[in-house]
Amino acid sequence: MKFMIEFRVNAGSKHKAVEAFEQRGPNRNPGVAFQGAWIGKSSDVVFALVESAEQSLVTAAAESWTESGNFRITPVIDVEQF
Repeated sequence: MKFMIEFRVNAGSKHKAVEAFEQRGPNRNPGVAFQGAWIGKSSDVVFALVESAEQSLVTAAAESWTESGNFRITPVIDVEQF
């Protein structure tokens, strides 16, 4: 199953969060496969697409980034599957 994680970075810490992402990688949690990430050009929002069999594993992965902001997880499907 695919999940979109919308991560709202704490005000003024966007560059710090990106540096941490580059240093430690997108995910250190087994059972969650990182697919890609996008940064809002004029906002403090990061979007990450991941795949996992269980949303609880995605939640655990996202929680490892809470020192930099808060997140929302949305299960998603490909348009062709709609």
